[in-house]
Amino acid sequence: MPIVAATFVACIVVLRLWPELPVARVLAGLLVLPVARRFASLTPGHWLLFAMLSAAAGTIVWMGGDMIIVSAMGSPELAGVLMAVDVAAYLDAMLAALAVAGAVRGASVKLWVARALPRSRGRRTRRVRVARKAANDDEPAGVWLAA
Repeated sequence: MPIVAATFVACIVVLRLWPELPVARVLAGLLVLPVARRFASLTPGHWLLFAMLSAAAGTIVWMGGDMIIVSAMGSPELAGVLMAVDVAAYLDAMLAALAVAGAVRGASVKLWVARALPRSRGRRTRRVRVARKAANDDEPAGVWLAA
């Protein structure tokens, strides 16, 4: 374990003091960039969960050795309760999203159902053609220009 820690510290020293070396670029790609991407994708909910779990672990460690044993004995039940609350929250969110989507898409669903049902069609009639009158060619050409 001390060898691994010493190697890690040496990598950090190389990254810090000589960032332009090719080895430092490889180390940055292996040690820095994945961690930075992970931290960039964290949401405030992740940080809140981390704070709550850290507070719970700190409280257990602060209470002493017997509390650690008691906490370990009760952890399956606690995990079940947390999972039930979590699943219930997911179901509530899903039902709320479905209700909103149903209210928004109500008109389109009605149109879809109306298109799916067979319609009775009326009998087609033919258009009546209106005979066009002949153009008035009795006037001499250019009369309207003379005025």
